[in-house]
Amino acid sequence: MSEPTPTHGNEEEQEPVVVWDAANPMEAQIVKGRLQSEGLPAFVQGEAVGEVLGLTTGHLAETTVLVPASVAEQAKEFLSTDVECDDDSLDDIETANEG
Repeated sequence: MSEPTPTHGNEEEQEPVVVWDAANPMEAQIVKGRLQSEGLPAFVQGEAVGEVLGLTTGHLAETTVLVPASVAEQAKEFLSTDVECDDDSLDDIETANEG
C-alpha cells in the first residue's frame, strides 16, 4: 500500500502570480521587501544573464515580483497605496547618510 502524497493546499492557490514588473533587480527587491514587511510571501524572478553581467537597465535587467495566487489581490492592493514618509524620517535618512 502506498503512502498518501502530502498536500500543501490547493495548487491553484500556490501558483505564482506576477504582481509587479520592475525596471531592474533593485526595484524588485524593494517591492519584495515591502510585501514581506506586510507578512506577504514574495519572490523575485529575472533574467539570469542580466544579473551575471551586472545589468541595471534595459530588457535583460527587467525583473518581476511574484506572490502565491491566494494573496495576489491583497498584494496588488497594498502595492497600489502610496508609501507615506514624514519629514522627520527624511531628516533621519539624511543625517545617517552624512555620518
